Amino acid sequence: MRMYTILIGILLFTTNLLQAQAPTEGSVRLTNQTEVSGMVDINSFINSAIVTTDDERQLTYHASMIEEIVTKDDCDRERNYRSFDYRSSSFFDRMEKKVFQVVSDGSITLLRRVFEYDIFDANDEYTIEEWYYIEDGKVERIRNFRRQVLPLMADYAEEMQKFRKLNKLRNLNDDLSMFLMVSYYNRLQSLEEQSLLSQR
Repeated sequence: MRMYTILIGILLFTTNLLQAQAPTEGSVRLTNQTEVSGMVDINSFINSAIVTTDDERQLTYHASMIEEIVTKDDCDRERNYRSFDYRSSSFFDRMEKKVFQVVSDGSITLLRRVFEYDIFDANDEYTIEEWYYIEDGKVERIRNFRRQVLPLMADYAEEMQKFRKLNKLRNLNDDLSMFLMVSYYNRLQSLEEQSLLSQR
């Protein structure tokens, strides 16, 4: 059972995240409900999506204009992005819209942003930094899963502890562990809601 859970988790996690920021075929739904299709390139630095349409136009949409982005890669793997209000802890400290990839959706939503940094050397390399966030009324960057996210799972504390032990999830700040824990919790919540609905 443990290996089955981990294998499913790894498959879902890698299909959801692999090359998530590369330009891909998709569509952008704007806040005015207009939908634009083409090759979608999501740029976390400028906090926008650039859509290259079939007629070669390049349209740039800031996060404040975006409601949802859906992309599909060559293997038909779907990825979803949404804009959320986010207060950064930067020097300016202001609330603004940011585009996030939705990694796991449910009672607790796990979000992700990817930043690519150029390394100016002879090999023309770049490094990638990934940051994870939770959305539970407000969006907050995850710095310590145990302190920030586990308390939100208190209604299923026993089940989450068993799941963690069964799957030997030691470092909860690890990308895959976060994904597995949040996905499992959301599944438990979903099953409870379905059960309540069927009793009506």
